[in-house]
Amino acid sequence: MAATTTVQDVLDGAYGTSTKNQPDTIANEEVELLAVVKRKLAGIYAFASRINPIHYSQSLDVTGVAGQWERPEGANAIFRIEDANFVEVVVVPFDDRLAAEPQISLYEFGGLFTADPAQTNPPGDTEDLTFWFSKRPDDPDPDDLTGVLDPDWDDAYTDLLIFELAIYLSMKDGRVEEVALFKEERNQWAQVFASFLQHSTANLQRRFGHKKVVDVETLLPMLTGGA
Repeated sequence: MAATTTVQDVLDGAYGTSTKNQPDTIANEEVELLAVVKRKLAGIYAFASRINPIHYSQSLDVTGVAGQWERPEGANAIFRIEDANFVEVVVVPFDDRLAAEPQISLYEFGGLFTADPAQTNPPGDTEDLTFWFSKRPDDPDPDDLTGVLDPDWDDAYTDLLIFELAIYLSMKDGRVEEVALFKEERNQWAQVFASFLQHSTANLQRRFGHKKVVDVETLLPMLTGGA
């Protein structure tokens, strides 16, 4: 189900966390706070990509130019690349470009993925490769206070975004005690959100015994005001 939360919903929720919040007084809504909400949501998507990179994700076909493929705009974390035959294209270290031989491979440097011509089976110089990656959020639609957040956003966790904004407002207004209280609330929501991301598809079956365990506490410094 597509998100229904608007920017104004987030602002109203953040204002409601403290009687000291004066709408459109601490910060201009149409310019500053609209930009802040977009930044905070982008930060939450980056946080999510460290826990479950496929949750907020998309794919894009990129055409090679002289054996190089540009990193997709808006990619947080690239987790797979495939050729037209759905064969995985492995990413290898810049300083060990034949590490995956004889698999098809690319190395990343300066925002470009490049095929080393010395490999056994390089992709074609102008071949289309499909990049699968964790996305950054789309801007609200329309791009104003009435705009709905990125369609992929999970409305059930909007309180996480609300407390991110509440922390911002309190920090800007110099309310140190409130910042500490709001960070506790935010961190609890971050833990709940992280638990959802780690177990949203609990019946996943793998051929191999790989299980990713994330220490969420180490990721909290990515959010507003740190842990």
